[in-house]
Amino acid sequence: MNIKTRCFQENNYKGIYFNGKTMRLALDSRKPITELEYPEFYDVKITSKCFGECPYCYQSSVWNAKHAKDPVKKIQKFFGSMTENQKPFQVAIGGGEPTLHPEFPKILRTFKALGIAPNYTTNGMWIDDPILARQILIATKMYCEGVAISCHPHLQAFWEIAAQALIVNQIFTNFHLIISDRDSIDSFLDIYNTWKGQIKYFVLLPIAAQGRCEDGTLDWDYLSFWLKQIQKDTGDISDIAFGANFYPYLKKDKSFPVSLYEPEILSKYLDLETMKIYPSSFSTEEI
Repeated sequence: MNIKTRCFQENNYKGIYFNGKTMRLALDSRKPITELEYPEFYDVKITSKCFGECPYCYQSSVWNAKHAKDPVKKIQKFFGSMTENQKPFQVAIGGGEPTLHPEFPKILRTFKALGIAPNYTTNGMWIDDPILARQILIATKMYCEGVAISCHPHLQAFWEIAAQALIVNQIFTNFHLIISDRDSIDSFLDIYNTWKGQIKYFVLLPIAAQGRCEDGTLDWDYLSFWLKQIQKDTGDISDIAFGANFYPYLKKDKSFPVSLYEPEILSKYLDLETMKIYPSSFSTEEI
């Protein structure tokens, strides 16, 4: 078992990472953990290119966008300059569609060599190209901690097959599901009932009025009702996780067994093209 630890006295924080999970401890249980100067988790954007054409894309990703240049050198310089205590436990590589970057396997290998667990988010469209799919599956199995598949309704023909391929290859697989109105929640419930037991975590992400998405309306009451129903019927919803933007809803509705931290105190967002850092991928406030 590979166990990693980080400790920052000034933030009342100790983190223990093993088997893809992080245990966080407050050094003084009477005080809260405060914002980390060196986060335990980074979202890393490596491209703005994507062929998904999602009308609600909060990154406004397009098919003719550019990739980040010299990603390996930038990663080595930025993360390689950190001490072992400063390095994040994990990164989530995204975009755009990260698998489109021509250096994607090298990027995974570089993070792994630095002792940082790479994960990535994908729409699964690569599964339609046998040569690319083979390269991605090999690199993923060799270097990756886990993969999150975005379950976009109009791309279902791709992500369903990609998910099966990842599962067959015994790769830790999660689903990302964007939650907005009742139709989106009903779609999540269908996916959950179909894939439960095969997928590690169903990660719910509230829609955000950003990028190409103009309507950020979320029907929390309807979602909360059905989550409580699942909890009542099964006694366990530990395979359902909430994105950070659910924080204000979960703070008010304490019905679910989740650990709550102020958003963005443990993670940050790095745009590898500009090398700018933000509180999260939903923020335009440069750090």
